[in-house]
Amino acid sequence: MHVQAVLFDYGGTLDGAGRHWLPRFLETYRAAGLPLTFDRFRAAFDHATRCAYQDARMGGLGLQGTIAFHVARQIEHLGVDDRVIADRVIADRVIADRVITEFVRDSRAALEESRAVLTRVGRRVTLGVISNFYGNLDRILEEVGVAPLLATIVDSGRVGLHKPAPEIFALAVQRIGCAPAEALYVGDSFEKDIVGARAAGLHTAWLVGPTERSCPAPDLVDVRLRALTDVEAIIA
Repeated sequence: MHVQAVLFDYGGTLDGAGRHWLPRFLETYRAAGLPLTFDRFRAAFDHATRCAYQDARMGGLGLQGTIAFHVARQIEHLGVDDRVIADRVIADRVIADRVITEFVRDSRAALEESRAVLTRVGRRVTLGVISNFYGNLDRILEEVGVAPLLATIVDSGRVGLHKPAPEIFALAVQRIGCAPAEALYVGDSFEKDIVGARAAGLHTAWLVGPTERSCPAPDLVDVRLRALTDVEAIIA
């Protein structure tokens, strides 16, 4: 594939190799002994995400602080309908600390691997990140050594645009200085990443991870990736 730029999603792509935050958090809670169902935790996760988008303090937080904020809001919501779960988490702070520690550890490991991939790919094309985030993504990417590899970081919390709106992708390629058709977007979410990027005229690479996923519209996907390292083989 002949492109001038490769743009990446952050959550679930650079920090998780095709694994979204929600199932990652849920697996960690279950491993800690909390019997949460997917639907029960989904409501708590969505509550935490909304709170993070709305809280101006997020702009000053690094990776550890961001995850700690998210977990605190998750627990807050779990306590609304289920005092047994909430009381156990609040009474045993070790559980909450374990969730934060393990999630951050896994994110840092994935980001270290991603930094190595981006270093190699960046020798051939211009790189950038487009993410629905909380206004502090540049801080996190600087903290983990990825920011210096990027020509642009487009954080929805900073620009007031959110994926899958085509405008957020158009802003990124405009900042880089290439045409949409000269850029490839890599992301793990079909609805937010692939649909939005294709609507903006970019090539698309869907990071499905190690488990195969059904695709609602295969014509929108130029290539499927099992791992982020696969992007190296498709860049001419």
